[in-house]
Amino acid sequence: MNSVKKTTKIDVDKLSGEFYFQSLLQEAYVKGVLSPKESERVQLECLKLLADCTERFTRGKSSSVRVEIAQGIMASNLYTIGIHLKSLPDVEAALFQIENESIEKLYEYGLQVLKRKIKVASYFYNRVCKTKLKTPNQAYNITIDQGFKPFFDHYEINFHAHEIPSDIDYQLIHPVTDLAGVEFVIKYLENLYYENLFCSYFDADIIDEVMTGYDPSYQNLLDNICEQVFLNALGCQLLNAPLHPLDFSLADLDALDRQLKKYSQAELQRQLKTAAQELITNLLLTNPSLKKYLIASLPKITTTIYRGLTTHSLNKVFVPRNNPNIKPIRHYNMGIKMDDAAYREMVTEFLSCRFFEDKLAIIKEQIKTLADMEDLLIAAELKAAEAAMIFDLLEDIELAVLTKRHPLHPAIDAIDYSASEVQMQQNLNAYMRALPRDRLAKILGMTTTIEVV
Repeated sequence: MNSVKKTTKIDVDKLSGEFYFQSLLQEAYVKGVLSPKESERVQLECLKLLADCTERFTRGKSSSVRVEIAQGIMASNLYTIGIHLKSLPDVEAALFQIENESIEKLYEYGLQVLKRKIKVASYFYNRVCKTKLKTPNQAYNITIDQGFKPFFDHYEINFHAHEIPSDIDYQLIHPVTDLAGVEFVIKYLENLYYENLFCSYFDADIIDEVMTGYDPSYQNLLDNICEQVFLNALGCQLLNAPLHPLDFSLADLDALDRQLKKYSQAELQRQLKTAAQELITNLLLTNPSLKKYLIASLPKITTTIYRGLTTHSLNKVFVPRNNPNIKPIRHYNMGIKMDDAAYREMVTEFLSCRFFEDKLAIIKEQIKTLADMEDLLIAAELKAAEAAMIFDLLEDIELAVLTKRHPLHPAIDAIDYSASEVQMQQNLNAYMRALPRDRLAKILGMTTTIEVV
């Protein structure tokens, strides 16, 4: 009973998942649960275990190895002991074994746990393969088809148990952290299985169209597929619309904006939790771990939706489907540009004008095509108010063409575009967001059916 009372001092939240044994020893020593004498005994036995493992590593040919190899073997040993201690009912049981069992015996117990966990990893890998989504996303396919092969072929529990011989690029909704070795692999595969399971409730071709709407080149991205499917499903649930199409019209997005923008972020999360529970019921989801996995993603999803509401970019959150095989039905010719000499002369005259009314007169008299108008909007580096006066001269279809050609992507614009191009994008975005909602919806609708030639 005295031993149990001592161990209640341990703060379990301070224990590391990846370095469990080391963190437990540290916490026990600091809190006085392990005496200095006991701590010294553990350290000496760890060194003896290292010597024994090193001899096995060299097959008895040498008693010494390079420092980095010795460090790796020691890390593997400590990981193996830790994985056994974590398998015990609680921290009290773990400390009892540290005090009453030899380190060598704990290591042997850990090896047996590792062998069992490899079987668990194999189980989840088979589950992942059986539920694998049909998608062109390369990171997803390579991770499943090739990424885990090195682990199952070459995972070595005697000297490299803490390592992960895998090539894992695909991102999960819930990234795996504070785990190493086979434990990392199990948790990653378990999470991926739940994501596959959720996606299996929807048609793979529809999911592909959702992701193409998210980004036409999504097959080259590392972005998570299940998260976007869950977002679209939540959006449909909020609208009380059919779930399986996973699609939105402009009117749907407008309705979602009106419905959700009145909530604070905390209130929004409560609304989403209710919608998620209704979604789970309507889809007849029965796997309790899958339900828990989806609900646990709501704080992250709430942040995404809240940001979309505040930045007026809800169409980037609840993504309308896009079928790349359906060609745009309207072709738009931007016209032939004026020759270089005439253009330079016009721009020089435009920039030299003191009053903006005179600049507008030049535009009305000399700019005859949208191609020249686009060049001028970039070259002139206009202020937002000046640009708005020029945009007022354009028809809706011309604004739709410019919007399609110059979407605002702050995360990449600074790298891929010049400062003047970014300024033009910002001016256009500000102008569009100030338009009446029905006119904005009409113009944005045009962007989906225009092909610029």
